[in-house]
Amino acid sequence: MKRIAVLGPEGTYSDIACKEYLKSIDEKYEIVYYPSILKVAKAIDDNTIAILPFENTLDGFVVESMDYIILNDYYVTSQLKLNIDFAFVTNAKSIENVKGCYVQFKAYGQCLDFISKYNFEIITTQSNIESLYKLKESDDTFGAIIPMHALDEGFNTVLTHIADSKHNETRFFIVQNKKEEAYNQNDLESSICIETHVDRPGILFDILKKFHELDLNLNSIMSRPMKTEMGKYRFYIEISLNNDNLYKLDDLVNKFSSHSEFVIKVLGIYNRCR
Repeated sequence: MKRIAVLGPEGTYSDIACKEYLKSIDEKYEIVYYPSILKVAKAIDDNTIAILPFENTLDGFVVESMDYIILNDYYVTSQLKLNIDFAFVTNAKSIENVKGCYVQFKAYGQCLDFISKYNFEIITTQSNIESLYKLKESDDTFGAIIPMHALDEGFNTVLTHIADSKHNETRFFIVQNKKEEAYNQNDLESSICIETHVDRPGILFDILKKFHELDLNLNSIMSRPMKTEMGKYRFYIEISLNNDNLYKLDDLVNKFSSHSEFVIKVLGIYNRCR
């Protein structure tokens, strides 16, 4: 049976996203949990796909996921998004008695307003459910920020809906190690990586100009370090597509490929999230 690698343990938002994805396809996968995004990404092989958290409304891109997709030439075949909501829990009688707080590294950036009100010592975890498990192993001077759906046990103090905004979502990419065009709708998006062999004034302008010439709408752009030397960057770009202008993606590749200054990689064509 094919496998799908997921950030665990069971009950994480990645796990929920995985199960929602599996409901939408007519294929069976064994879910395998890993303790970090890095290990999820490394698990991808010919028989294993992965679900990777990729972008959050409040805390931006998950750069660990982005870099691994780019560096390993992985391919994005689908995406979905979930509403994200957090609670703070502790067995202390009062939050004022809490000295340490377990929080997942991306959840931290989504709950800054709440965290800034208190003088917690922050203990960073790899997943929100790990935060819950760590709390269970600790005394009542500790608290944790956990998903609202994990509030299935009694705690002495519970504060709900603590994210910085009620409109908090995370989108997840389904990623594999080979190209596959599995989309089945008209509204599409594509992830693209562009690397430059030169560093000169106007290089970013020349990149963006090629998208403009083809009337392609950019949804996002982000520079990421090449990790080879200081000052060298690549650009991650997402664009809107549909079945009528899909041919423009090939035109875009040809435009960049005809110039020795650029290397372009198409990292996926996939459904647009609603």
